[in-house]
Amino acid sequence: QWLESLNAALSSSSECNPTDPKRPPGWSRLAAPNSYPTEDTTGVETATLYNIGVRSVTPAESFKVHPRIDRFHIQPRLKKLQERAAGLDWATAEALAFGSLLAEGYNVRLSGQDVGRGTFSQRHAMMVCQESERVYVPLNHMGAANSRQRMGKLEVVNSNLCEEAVVGFEYGVSVEDPFTLAIWEAQFGDFYNNSQTIFDGYIASGEAKWGQQNGLVLLLPHGFDGGGPDHSSCRLERHLLLSNDPMDGHVCAMPNIYVAYPTTPAQFFHLLRRQVKRNFRKPLIVAAPKMLLRLASATSTLNEMSPGTCFRPVLDDPTTRDPRAVKRVMIVSGKLYYDLAKLKSENPLGEHVAIVRVEELTPFPRRELFHVLSRYANATDFVWVQEEPRNAGAYAFAAPRIKSLLPKHAELRYVGRSEYAATCSGIETQQAAEHMQLTTEAFDGLRGLVADLVIDSIAIQREQQKQLKPASVIAASVSHRWSNRAVYAAAQSSDH
Repeated sequence: QWLESLNAALSSSSECNPTDPKRPPGWSRLAAPNSYPTEDTTGVETATLYNIGVRSVTPAESFKVHPRIDRFHIQPRLKKLQERAAGLDWATAEALAFGSLLAEGYNVRLSGQDVGRGTFSQRHAMMVCQESERVYVPLNHMGAANSRQRMGKLEVVNSNLCEEAVVGFEYGVSVEDPFTLAIWEAQFGDFYNNSQTIFDGYIASGEAKWGQQNGLVLLLPHGFDGGGPDHSSCRLERHLLLSNDPMDGHVCAMPNIYVAYPTTPAQFFHLLRRQVKRNFRKPLIVAAPKMLLRLASATSTLNEMSPGTCFRPVLDDPTTRDPRAVKRVMIVSGKLYYDLAKLKSENPLGEHVAIVRVEELTPFPRRELFHVLSRYANATDFVWVQEEPRNAGAYAFAAPRIKSLLPKHAELRYVGRSEYAATCSGIETQQAAEHMQLTTEAFDGLRGLVADLVIDSIAIQREQQKQLKPASVIAASVSHRWSNRAVYAAAQSSDH
């Protein structure tokens, strides 16, 4: 009888269709993507966002809030919202994303170690009464716009330090209900290591193996800010290695995962909303902020989240005045942008540098990046800058893809830490020295590049005077040979 059952199972296997598994009812409202997706607008009316922002920090009546929460969290948020044009921080943008989705009927589930407060005391999605110890989640008490509008629910779960079990459970939530934004946040990005088997075996490959989509979001705090080798890296390189993004750029299968390293709260806001507003589901890994949570320059306005706005995979340099004057293009992903931008503003030759941010690493935004790079027709020096060691971070993944977009004969240089066995040094002073060295190196040789630009301009002016070749701007096709430029060599060996 046992053999007969096995033979029957073997016979029925010929009719098995692994691309059409049995799924919960909600999946029938979604589709399997068959083409490269376009970014839909995910903006919300500013008046709605303002109301959500106020409600996100409004406690219940007769609810005694901790005085420090009121002073450092509630009052600053209300003040920023009232100013309207003021920059909003990451926690506010996240609350606006959650609240706007709840108002549209979607559920949001947030789990992880101490996620209610937030690892860096930035979120406070749940409040605790100082007298009764009653827990209150403000976003669950916003109230519907009308009686027929169904409100979603925000579920905040402070889970234990058992990452494999918790991530496995949240994967199940995202599979069971595709209209719940299921999020797992690691206390630090490094802690996801303990859930690697769930990620490899289910999250990243489940659709390829069983046709099972999932929309789980993993927020993995990432960044070198003195935390040491066990509290600095979410191992971007590991996630990117699991991506099926084609190396040669030919469009083939849809991406199996999305990996993003946003640098503004508005970008984060659009990422979260996009995850459930699409008509399909893909896992999203976010290299989440730590230092940027309270960085004054890393803020966004309500207008950047208003109707007509969306997530942008590539951000051009907003300080570039004349693209024709740019000789060096730095390509960076993540928080390092702000350090480089500060040095650029202090450098007298900063106008000849453009800093381009790659906000989404996979699927790699070839079209968007090519559109931005093509603006800098006279750039001859292209540099990838990262704070991670060379054998980590996004360099190995991004470099061959970027090189295919560069002008003929152009090279992509690397600036960053050298190969290292750990994620970073455990000595804070050494880590700071390495950071200073790589950010300084990113601006080395600018004087020589500018001298080349002047020489090329003079040559073109002479050609114009001789009426050999009409030209109104600096030509992008001027021959550039580093070894024959004495002025470049001199500048390289002297002042940078």
